[in-house]
Amino acid sequence: MSTAQQTVDARSSYARIPAAFKLQFTVPSMLIWVPLLVFAAAWVIAVGIGVWIHAVAGGQTEPIYTGAANAPLWTLVAMAAYAASHTFPFSMALSYSRRVFVIGVFLAFGLVSLAFGAAFALGAGVERLTGGFGLEVYVFDLPYLTQGAGGVASAGALAAGLCLFLMMFGFFWAILYRRVSITMVWVVIIGLVIILLGAAMLVTQNSGWATVWRWFVEQSALSLAGWMVLPVIGITAVNYAVIRRATPG
Repeated sequence: MSTAQQTVDARSSYARIPAAFKLQFTVPSMLIWVPLLVFAAAWVIAVGIGVWIHAVAGGQTEPIYTGAANAPLWTLVAMAAYAASHTFPFSMALSYSRRVFVIGVFLAFGLVSLAFGAAFALGAGVERLTGGFGLEVYVFDLPYLTQGAGGVASAGALAAGLCLFLMMFGFFWAILYRRVSITMVWVVIIGLVIILLGAAMLVTQNSGWATVWRWFVEQSALSLAGWMVLPVIGITAVNYAVIRRATPG
């Protein structure tokens, strides 16, 4: 094949990226409506519990900080794995290259992550303006995220970066399952657990937990958002390496 023909083929391949991007939203409920529903429901339920606590305590309580913001995040992880595993066979049937498919997935997940980050920042802003709805009940305006440089915007940036990493991480397991057997998936899981335990043992042996904790304490939401770039790039590269030999069947 001539160099000119290779250039034309590359251009025509990358021209299909928008289609690969749109493929992830073929069923809008997976990446849009279900996460939105969970986002709203988690917020309402958390505030409702806060109202109940205030009523029981006669209005005399400390500020209430909840972890309900995790609910839509983990929903997106599950939906990302489901969407990617179900759109991959269609992408192969449509003759998309694996590179184009991964780029399309990354862009789609990136857009959803930006939306999640914006919603997180908006929720934190509303809670700050209303004093936690007048009851000091906070789901998003968490001090360790919204205090410091950038305020609620930095918290939104961190939420977006973390969301993108976790969605690509969920994508990794879905694609890994298509490449290897379920037994090998469990071998990988056990291997990762062993590596994490080994790392924890080394840190403990060298009395390094104080240093680790101090590093995290010294970070702001904005700096942590910047650090998230590295794991996002890493997991994306791993996903491409895995999907190169994955089969759609």
